Amino acid sequence: MRIPRYVIFLIVLVSAMAQAQLLVEFVASSDAPDATGYNNSHKIAPKHSSASNDTINVVFHSSDSVYFVFTNDGGQSWSNPAAVYQGGYPAIDVCHMGLRHLTWQTYDPTHNTHEIYYDCIDDWHIPINISQSAGQSVLPDLVVDSNGVVHIVWVEEMDGYTYIYYRTVWQYTLGDTVRLSNFGTNEATYSHPSISIFWPGDRIYAIWECYDSLCYSPYQIHLRYNENDTWSATTSWAHYLPMRHPSLDYSHGEDTISFCYEDSTSGNMEAAFHGGNGGGYPTPGHSTYPVVSTVSDVWSYLFWQEDSAEHNTVYYHLYYQMSGWTRGSLSWIQETVRFPSVSGAYALWTQGDEPPYSIYFADFGYPIGVRGTEERTVTRIDAAPNPFREATRFTIERTEAEFDVRLQVFDVSGRLVKEFKTTVSPRGSATLLWQGDDLAGNALPAGVYWCCMEDNDNGLRPLLKVTKIR
Repeated sequence: MRIPRYVIFLIVLVSAMAQAQLLVEFVASSDAPDATGYNNSHKIAPKHSSASNDTINVVFHSSDSVYFVFTNDGGQSWSNPAAVYQGGYPAIDVCHMGLRHLTWQTYDPTHNTHEIYYDCIDDWHIPINISQSAGQSVLPDLVVDSNGVVHIVWVEEMDGYTYIYYRTVWQYTLGDTVRLSNFGTNEATYSHPSISIFWPGDRIYAIWECYDSLCYSPYQIHLRYNENDTWSATTSWAHYLPMRHPSLDYSHGEDTISFCYEDSTSGNMEAAFHGGNGGGYPTPGHSTYPVVSTVSDVWSYLFWQEDSAEHNTVYYHLYYQMSGWTRGSLSWIQETVRFPSVSGAYALWTQGDEPPYSIYFADFGYPIGVRGTEERTVTRIDAAPNPFREATRFTIERTEAEFDVRLQVFDVSGRLVKEFKTTVSPRGSATLLWQGDDLAGNALPAGVYWCCMEDNDNGLRPLLKVTKIR
C-alpha cells in the first residue's frame, strides 16, 4: 500500500524535532550523587504500552530511603516525592494492568546485612523479603511478564565472592531461588545484573558482569534466558581488557533482544550496543554506564555517561529508520550529569556537583510530527485491553460540541493498517472495536501500533500506542 504524503509528513521529522521538542523538567532533589544509579536497574517506567503525555513513574534513593514520584502529563509537572521504603537502589516496572512493582535493597541492622525486598505499591500487602539470605544482597532489578509474574535478579555476596541470583513473585507467593551465575572458575565474581523480556516466546533474559582472575580473558559479560521454565546455557563475551556494566533494553516482549555495556577492547572505554538497531560511536573520553531502549527496528534511544567534555555529562545517539542516527549530548548543562536511565523516548539522570543533587527528566520525543498545533477541543482516547491478543476497544471522549472523528492505526513503519470513522456527541463518547486486523480484514502480526486521530478542529495527531501480543 502506498503511504500517503501526510503520513510521511508525520513520521519523517526526527533530528530537528529531537532538539526542538526536547522537554527537560526538574523532578526531585536527593542527597545521593548516584540517586538514579546504577543503570542496570530501571528507574523510569511509563504506564505499560502507553504513548507520550501519559503517566510516567520514577524511583530513586536519598537519605537511605526509596522515593517514588510520578507525572500524569508526560513529564511537564511532577508529584511531590514520597519516601515509600527504607533502603536504596530501587527498580520499578509497570505491569499490563497498570500496577507499579518495586524492588530495592535495605539494611538489616540485626544481622548486619542487606536484603532484597519487593512490593506492589498499588495494594495493601506489606513488602516481602526476596533474598532471605545470610549474605549481602544488593543491586536488584525486576521485570513483570504478561501474566503478572514478577522476575527479580540481584547480587549475593557470600564468603568474599559474589553471585547472581533470581527469583519470581506471583501475588506475593515466592518461587524457588535460582543461582544464575554458574559459568567460570571458583575465583569468578559477578555483579550488576539486569533483566528484561524479549521475543520470540517472551523469553526472560538476564545479563551481568563477571570478573574471573584465573582466566586469560578475565573480563566477561554473561547472558542467559528462561524459556518454558528452563534456563539456557550461559553465553559469554570475554576479553583481557575491561568490559563492564551491562544493561538490557527495557522491554516486555515486544522486541528482539538488545543490550549494551562498557567495552575497552579498542584501548579506550566505549559504549557498545548489541542487537536492536546497533548504535554508539567512539569518543575521546571514557564512556560508562550505557543504557538502551529500542522500538522494533524503527527507533532507538541510546544514552551513556561521558567525560569528553569539560565536565562529566550524558551523551546520546538517537535512531529513526527514515533518517538514520542523530548524535548529541547534555554538555550544555554546566554541571555534572550522570547515571542515565531510559524507557522509550523518556530519559532520567542525576545532576549536580554537590548536594543536594537534582534529578531531571527529559522527553526526547518519538519522531512523529503533529499537523495542526491548536487544540480548541478536549479529546481523550484510550484502549482496553492494552496489550491485547484478539481485540481491543477504543473509547473516544469529547467535552464540547458534537464532532466527526477519523481514527487511523499505523504500524511502526508508518503504514496505514486500519481506519475508523465515527461521530461523538457533545460531552459524550464513542466506542470502536478493533480486532487486530488490517483494512482487508486480515489478522495483523503481533507488534506495536500507533493510533492517530483527526477531528473537526485538529489535524491528524498521534494519541495512543497499543500493543498486539501473541
